Amino acid sequence: MNAASVTVLPRRTPPSILVVETDVRIRCLVSDALRALDFKVLEASSADDALTVLEAMRIDLLFIALDLSGGRSALDVARLVRTRRMHTRIILASDGVLAKTVADDFGPVLRKPYETSQVVELVIRALNWPEVPGTSRGTWPVEPR
Repeated sequence: MNAASVTVLPRRTPPSILVVETDVRIRCLVSDALRALDFKVLEASSADDALTVLEAMRIDLLFIALDLSGGRSALDVARLVRTRRMHTRIILASDGVLAKTVADDFGPVLRKPYETSQVVELVIRALNWPEVPGTSRGTWPVEPR
């Protein structure tokens, strides 16, 4: 076999995920679980911070809590992603009040309180990610390593 007949495929890089949650404990748990699987994870604590990140770089998936405090809302961020036709998938987290009204508009809604394993499963499904980044197996741990 000569070198000209070998095809080198580009390596698929892990998706970038933005986790937006006011509660720092929840944000860290979710972010750490996703980082443990070698996803590229960024964090924000407000809608304004999320918008700054979304303007600065490509984000493949936005995981955002609907109960953000501050000026703008999580729905403002989700609407901006949709109106600008960004190729960012969205997963919302809600205490249940807004879950039914926004589920069809933006994507899946995860009801609070949730397990980090539920977030991981939804993220992998939403991104259609065939395997956990950094592994050759098609499986992943339920809880962070």
